[in-house]
Amino acid sequence: MLLGIKTDNDNKSTSDVQCIEETYMDTLTPSTSSRIFLKQDCNNTDVIDLTSMDFPIPSTPTIPSKTISVCATQNGDRTPKRRYWNISTQTPEAWIYVDSFFQEKRQMEKSEIRADSLVVKRRKTFHADKERDHINLDEFKTACVNLLPHNSALLVSACINACEKSKTKKSFEDKQFALELFFMASDAYRSYRPLCLLPTVRQLWRHIRNWDMPPGLNDNVFNALRLKIKSLTSQERYCSLCVNEMRLKPHLFYNLSRDRIIGFHNTGTEKRRTLTRKVIVIMACSLIGDWKQPIAYYFHGGTCRTDILKDLIFQAIIKLKSIGATVYALTTSTSPTFLRLSQLLEISVECPSFLINDVKVLYIFDVTRLMRVTRNVFKTHELYFREKRASWMDIELFFRRDSQMRLPLAPKLSVGHLEPNKCQKVDTKYAIQVFSSSIAAGLSTHIASGELPMETVGTMEFIHHFDQLFDILNSSTSKSNTKNFGQAFTGNLQEMNFLQQTLDFFKSIKIVDRNGVCVKSIKCFDRWQMTINAIIQLWNVLKEHQVLFLCTKKLNHEAIERIFRSIRRQSGNRVKPTPILFTRAFKNLVSKHLLEHSSGGDSAVNGRKMLKRIASKSFSVSTLAEVSHRAQVVLNVPATNYRNIDLRLPEKSAFKRVCEFLLNECLRVHVNCDVCIAYAAKENNSSNKDASNSFNLYISSLEGTFMRNFEKLSIEENLGAQMLQLAQETNYKPPCSDFPVAFLVKLFLRMRIYFTLLRHNKICKEPRSSFNVVEL
Repeated sequence: MLLGIKTDNDNKSTSDVQCIEETYMDTLTPSTSSRIFLKQDCNNTDVIDLTSMDFPIPSTPTIPSKTISVCATQNGDRTPKRRYWNISTQTPEAWIYVDSFFQEKRQMEKSEIRADSLVVKRRKTFHADKERDHINLDEFKTACVNLLPHNSALLVSACINACEKSKTKKSFEDKQFALELFFMASDAYRSYRPLCLLPTVRQLWRHIRNWDMPPGLNDNVFNALRLKIKSLTSQERYCSLCVNEMRLKPHLFYNLSRDRIIGFHNTGTEKRRTLTRKVIVIMACSLIGDWKQPIAYYFHGGTCRTDILKDLIFQAIIKLKSIGATVYALTTSTSPTFLRLSQLLEISVECPSFLINDVKVLYIFDVTRLMRVTRNVFKTHELYFREKRASWMDIELFFRRDSQMRLPLAPKLSVGHLEPNKCQKVDTKYAIQVFSSSIAAGLSTHIASGELPMETVGTMEFIHHFDQLFDILNSSTSKSNTKNFGQAFTGNLQEMNFLQQTLDFFKSIKIVDRNGVCVKSIKCFDRWQMTINAIIQLWNVLKEHQVLFLCTKKLNHEAIERIFRSIRRQSGNRVKPTPILFTRAFKNLVSKHLLEHSSGGDSAVNGRKMLKRIASKSFSVSTLAEVSHRAQVVLNVPATNYRNIDLRLPEKSAFKRVCEFLLNECLRVHVNCDVCIAYAAKENNSSNKDASNSFNLYISSLEGTFMRNFEKLSIEENLGAQMLQLAQETNYKPPCSDFPVAFLVKLFLRMRIYFTLLRHNKICKEPRSSFNVVEL
C-alpha cells in the first residue's frame, strides 16, 4: 500500500523520501502498518515532533496496532527522534493531532485531582493553622511593644486590630467611634484612616446626613456634639446661643421613608394641624473657639407663643450644659416675637440677664439688626442730644453736593443708601455704610469749607459715634487695626470709657417726629443700652476664666444669617423655601458644621490619644446599621405611574378611572392568571356589581376608611402604618388566593395621600392669608 506525502511548509524536497515499506509487527495477527523512512544516506537526521510523547524506536515487536512512524531532518539538533500514534490507515492527516490533545487533557485532569486532594488535606488543618496564626499575632504584638517606640507600637497594634475585624458593613456604633476619632484629631485621622480601615470623611458626612432630624432637640446631633466638645479645651466650650426665625412657604409633603407628613406646626413636643409659615432655628456658637453648630429647629404657624419659645430655649441651654458646653449669652433679633420674649424674661437696661440652674445668661440683641432699626428711625425722625440735632436731611444734602465733585469724599454712598428698596432695607451693609467714618469725615470737611451749615455738626457726631460703637461691638480679630476699636475687645480703660460715654449718650437722645412731637414709644436706644450692659457683664464673667480677649462679632447673627442664605440657595434660591426643602438643607448644614473641626492643642499629643483610643477599642461585628430606617417604609410598592392620572373629571368618571388603574396594576404584579384576567374583564364591562366580590365596592370602602381617619391621623407619626392597619380591616374576597391584596391596599393609600396633599398644596398657592388650619 502506497501512501503519498505532501511537501512541508519549509519547502523540503520530496526527493528525501526513498521508499514506503509495509510491515507486520505481529505475524500471528495480520495488520497493515505503514512506516515512512528517510533515505539511507541521510544518517544525521531528526524526527519531526508531532506528538507530546518522546521515546526511542522499539527494537522488539509491540502489541498489534496500526502504527505510523515519521522521520525527518531538522536544522540544529542531530539526535534521531520518532513519534508514534494509533490511527487507521484511512485517517486524514489533520486528525493526527486529536490523540495528543486528549493525552494533554488527561494529564490536566490528573493534576486537578492531585490539587483537590491537597485542598482536602489543607481543610483538615485550617483551624489549627488559624489558631497558630493568632498565637503568632499575639507574639508579634508583644514583640512590637518591647522593641518599637510607644507610638509605633500603638500604630501597629491598631492596624492589626483593624485587619482582624471582619469586612462587613460598618455598624452605627463603628461610625460613631470614627466620629469620636475625627473630633479628637482630624489631621491624624486623615493620615491613619487607610491603615486602620476607618470610614472616609465623605462616609461620615453621609452617616450624619442619614440621621432622622425632626423638629425639636435631636439626640443624635447632641451625641455627636458631645464627642466634638470632648476634644476641646475648657475655654473653647464657652458658647452663646443664637435664635432667629425664617419665613417658609406653606406646603405639605409625605415623607415615605419616615412615614410622616412634613409641613405642620411641630415643636418636637407639640403638634397641631396648622400650616407651617415660619421656622425658629437655634445655633450654638463658641465665644473663644471657632466652632459653630445648628442644633435644633421648630416649625410654627406664624406666631409662636412666648412661653413655648422660652421653654424651647431653656431646654436647649440645659441640654448643652449636659454635654459640656456652657451658655453665657443669648442673642436674638428685634422681631416682635423676641421682644415679647425679652419682656417675659424681664430684661431691662439695669438687669440684662436671666438665670437657668443658677447660671446667669446675658440677653443680647443682634447689633446688625439694631443698626438697621436705628437707620429706619433716623430716616423718619429728628434726634436731639446735648443741645445738638441729627437729621437725615443733612445726609441727603451732603450726598447731592458730594456726588457733583470730581473726587467725592464718600464714593460708596448711593441712592440705594438714601432710598433703599425692599431688598436693600434688609441688607445690613447699606445701614452700616451710612454710619461710617467716611461719611462723618465728609460732613466735617463740608462744614469746615462752609458748604454745610454748622447745625450739621450734630449729624456728624451722631454718625461718628455709631461708627465707633459698631467697630467695638463687631470686632473679629485680635490683631491691631488702624481704627481705634478695630481689634478684639479686651476690656481696657479706653474701651470701657467709650462704652460708658455711649450709655450716657443714648440716655440723652430724644426722638421727635416731623410734627415736632416727642416720641417715647420707640425703644431702639433702650435695646442698645441693654446690649452694651450685657457685653460689659459678659466680659467680667469671661475675665474670671482667664479669657484674654473677646471677638464680639461672634455675638451677632452673621453665622445664623449665613445658615439661612445657604438654605435658600440649596432650595433653588427661593426666598421662602418649603418645609421639606428646609429640612433637607438643614441636615446638610448639620453634617457640614459637625465635620468642620480643627483640633486644638498639640497635634502630636492628639495623635497619640487617637492611637491609644484605637488600640483599646474592641470592634463590634454587629450589623446593626439602621435596620429600623428600612423597616419603617410600610407603603413601599414598585414604581407606578399613578402621578400621571388626570382626575379633572366628573366624580363618577374619576372613580372609575382610579379603579381601572388599580386593577391593571394588580394584574401587572400578578401575571399569567386566567381567573384574574377574566375577573378584570368582568369588572370593567359589567354595570351591575355584586356586593360580595365587587372590586369597585371594595375601593369605595377603602375610600370611606381613608376619609374618616386621614385628617385626624395626618399629624401623627407612622401615618402609613396606622392607615394600613385600618384599611386591612375592610373585607374583600379576591378572585384567587394569589391576588395581591396587600399590594392593592398599599398602592391605594400611596395614591390617595399623594392626590390629597397635591390638591391641598394647590389651594395654598392662592392668596388667602386667612387660610391656616388644614382641612383635608
